[in-house]
Amino acid sequence: MILFGRRSAIRLHLFISLLGLSIASCANNPAAERWFAPDPELQESPNVVISPVQPSPEETTAQLPNNFPEAIPRYPDAELVESELRSAEEGTVTRWQTGDPPAAIAAFYEKEFKEKNWEIVPASVPAAEAAEEEETEQAEEETRTLAVRQQDLEVTLSIPPKPASEDDSTFEIRYNWDRDLAEAETETPSPASPTTTEMSDSAQIPESAQESVEALAALGVFSENSPFEPDKTVTRAEFARWLVAANNALYANTPGKQIRLVPNPSQPAFKDVPKTNPNFAYIQALAEAGLIPSPLSGDASAALFQPDAPLTRENLVAWKVPLDTRQGLPKATLEDVQKVWGFQDTAKVNPLALRALLSDYQNGEQANVRRAFGFTTLFQPKKPVTRAEAAMTLGYFGYQGEGVTAQEAVLVNE
Repeated sequence: MILFGRRSAIRLHLFISLLGLSIASCANNPAAERWFAPDPELQESPNVVISPVQPSPEETTAQLPNNFPEAIPRYPDAELVESELRSAEEGTVTRWQTGDPPAAIAAFYEKEFKEKNWEIVPASVPAAEAAEEEETEQAEEETRTLAVRQQDLEVTLSIPPKPASEDDSTFEIRYNWDRDLAEAETETPSPASPTTTEMSDSAQIPESAQESVEALAALGVFSENSPFEPDKTVTRAEFARWLVAANNALYANTPGKQIRLVPNPSQPAFKDVPKTNPNFAYIQALAEAGLIPSPLSGDASAALFQPDAPLTRENLVAWKVPLDTRQGLPKATLEDVQKVWGFQDTAKVNPLALRALLSDYQNGEQANVRRAFGFTTLFQPKKPVTRAEAAMTLGYFGYQGEGVTAQEAVLVNE
């Protein structure tokens, strides 16, 4: 290049930029990198291939695992950073961050675990991490660790000290189910039931809902560590969580049918569901997917979600049916719904639910109305839905013969 420069000094300046780009295009050649030191300015060139190791925050938004137990307390204002399903033995690890100090995080969980009667157990460390922890013994002494258990669910909370250079604190929640304990408690499961779990008040669950409740509990949709209370009214927020969790559990191997959780959106869909609400990610996900009315779908009148209000029958049908059909709902009039269902109170149904009711009828014996409420000539659209009725609808997703049951999903996961 020196000889060439001497012969063409006038042209050297014109070629220098093109020559620089050529060298940059070889930046990934290890041999070239050893012989030619890259110019720092050329490394900033947009033509250099940069490894996508650090994508933008929008691309790395972590999603809460589908099997995250409802029984585990959620720290207010904490943001999920990442989650990792390691193995059946090590369980799932979720990492969180918050602007609060480590002492506040520890105090919150100690209080929550105590009030909810969790049993404190010795913290278990996976063998894969034992060697690493031996090398960082001094740092580990400063890390707050608390291990607790409820029945066969074991949770380990780890809160490392906050570095002086960091603004946020981080903490880790590891959880897994003690399968040996679960199997010991159910040594002879019934051949008719694919699940080895049983709600503490299972005797009170109607027989028609028994299999759905047990299977959904085994999939992590319901908490296995507390009474199910089948006759209790389900709230709108509670059903939103169940609906997303059940859909994603039954379609665990079909990403295209899953509802994407939105734990940290730029703008909450509802004024009365802040990010601190434990069911925020699920409610926001339904709104983002257009499955429930919200300002995101152009319905300015739906600015409030009313999370603690009872779920009504027309709410249930309007939210659930689109996840059965997986297609646009047909136009429907009062006369159309009255003709097929024969409800005496069709005129009381919200117009938004009429289309869902018409599609639900076309689902035959798998219609949500038939499975949850049986034969009836009164729909009673504003009547609150019980937890058992909700479970009946969540035990099956599908349309006109093509679908999946919660029991089938449990067998696939075994």
